[in-house]
Formats: sequence, C-alpha cells, structure tokens
Amino acid sequence: MQSIRDWPSDRFESLWQEVVTAAPTGPFTLEQVAAMPVITHPDWGNIPASAWVQITGKLEQRTPMGSVHPDGEEWFVRTSEGNPIAVYVMTQSQYPVGSLVSIIGRDAGSIRLADRQGTLREYSALIGRPIERAAAREMQVASKGASGGFPVGVIAIFAVIVLIGAWFGVRVMAKRSLAIGASRIRAVADRARQHGGFAVTNSASTPASTPASTPASTPASTPASKSENL
Repeated sequence: MQSIRDWPSDRFESLWQEVVTAAPTGPFTLEQVAAMPVITHPDWGNIPASAWVQITGKLEQRTPMGSVHPDGEEWFVRTSEGNPIAVYVMTQSQYPVGSLVSIIGRDAGSIRLADRQGTLREYSALIGRPIERAAAREMQVASKGASGGFPVGVIAIFAVIVLIGAWFGVRVMAKRSLAIGASRIRAVADRARQHGGFAVTNSASTPASTPASTPASTPASTPASKSENL
C-alpha cells in the first residue's frame, strides 16, 4: 500500500517507548501477558489510553519503516472480523507474510493510508509487539479448553437433542412393553376362558346330580324302613 502518514509525532514516539519498555528484549512472553490487563475485543475509538490491546489475525503485509524507525516495520493484520489493522512493531523476521500472529500493544488511534488503487482509507492503528509463538499457542489451547473445544450453545443444543431422543426412546419402549403385556394378558385370558368353561360345565353337572340323588334317596329310604319295622 502507498501510505500517507502524519507521523512521526510525539504521541507515536511515546507509545513506541511504552511498548519497548514493556517488552525490551522481543516478543511478549506468556508470563508478561498474564500480568497485563488486556482488551481482547477492542472497541476501536473507545479504548482507554492506558489500556493494552490484543489482536489476532493473518499477517497480510509487512513493510520496513525506513528512516523513521530503522528497526521497525509496518504490518497489516486482518483479524477474524475481517478488518485490516495497521500495526507498528520492531522488526520480527520469524513472522512471514501469511502467518497467524497475536499482537499486544497500545491503541494509536487511526491512520489514513492510500490502498493499491490509490483510494484514501482510514485504518485503526496499533503500536505493539507480537506474542511469542509458544505462548500464543498455549493461550489458544487454554481458550479452547475453557469452552470444551465447542461453543457453549452447541453443547447445550446437543444435550437437549440427546434428552429428547432418550425421552422418545423411553416412550417407544414403554409402548412396546405395554403392547407385549396386553397381548400376553389376552392370551392368558383366552386360555383361562377355555379351561374355565370346561370346569364350569363339569361343576354344574356334578352339583345337579349329587344334590338331586342324595337328598331324594336318603330321606325316602329311611322313613320306608321305619314303617316296615312298625
């Protein structure tokens, strides 16, 4: 990009020195990051002057700053939101164009730059240093571990689906059990009716013959014998 810059300025140099003081020997380490209050989702234009800002994205362009800062470079980092951010860092040769970088720095406001088509655009600007790669990877793993590797909403939806599936499964099994139980009861009832019918018939014939013969024969014979004796 062809750049139209309004720096160096006193404010730019002051922020540059703050970053160098915070990380004098190179990229930020994990210990340094842990001790810093960092804004990870900056609201550009409303960032407190004393705040440290962290961005992560793809390094799309790097250009030496020349005589302004012979040891510095101008980076353009496109964040996951799709916004290119102008970042001013001390030269870091271990970060090639196209790599994923995480940077902590001070908000430098905005800067007007001309893009490749010559159109003047305004970009948010950051003066900072990268986080060393091992620390950045560890932070990403910790961030994923905190959420279980999945968004909480996805986990909740999955849990609801599992519960609904289990509920329907229980209902289906209950219906099948009831159906099997009812068929067995009907079969038992049918067999009972069949066997019960024979038992009723037999018991009906027996009482009919026995009461009719016994009371009728015994009283009839006993008085007859008494009259003969008389």
